[in-house]
Amino acid sequence: MDVQLSEIGKRVKQARQAKGLSQMELAEAVGISVSFLSNIEVGRQSMNIKTLIAISDTLDASTDWILRNDTRAATSVTAEEIARELDGCTLRERGVLLRQMQMMKESFMELRSTDHEEEN
Repeated sequence: MDVQLSEIGKRVKQARQAKGLSQMELAEAVGISVSFLSNIEVGRQSMNIKTLIAISDTLDASTDWILRNDTRAATSVTAEEIARELDGCTLRERGVLLRQMQMMKESFMELRSTDHEEEN
């Protein structure tokens, strides 16, 4: 299985679930079969540009983010998503969320260094 297709599929699934859509609902909105969407989500099939744009539009997810989660535009989208989540939070709530994010980031960095040590 192609790793890139698998990662793209995971992001499509993640965006679909975040929107609260079933595979059937997304497939109908995009004009593809449920089995084709399922194959995209698990990385067994690629999609053409027309399907990518339709999925992107339906899920309100940038094509940059769907295709590659590490581009400058994808990072910008992520920052916008975080800002939307913080909207309506009190200053105290924002502080709590920021501290939680910092702790999670530290945990990720520790995991990365542990994974790197195991690889060597």
